[in-house]
Amino acid sequence: MKQFDVVKITKDLPNESITKGQIGTILEVYDYKYFEVEICDSNGNTKYLGALSRDLLVVVV
Repeated sequence: MKQFDVVKITKDLPNESITKGQIGTILEVYDYKYFEVEICDSNGNTKYLGALSRDLLVVVV
């Protein structure tokens, strides 16, 4: 995974208001395991911005 890849969330994270299947963009790569991900709504407003681990993400091709 690399910067600006589009990713799909693979698990619900209710504490973060993230649901499985949401789409986000990697904004920063911290290391091989953690990524800064932004998830936006259909109007382009940020719903989530934070670090997520690789096991919660899959690249959308």
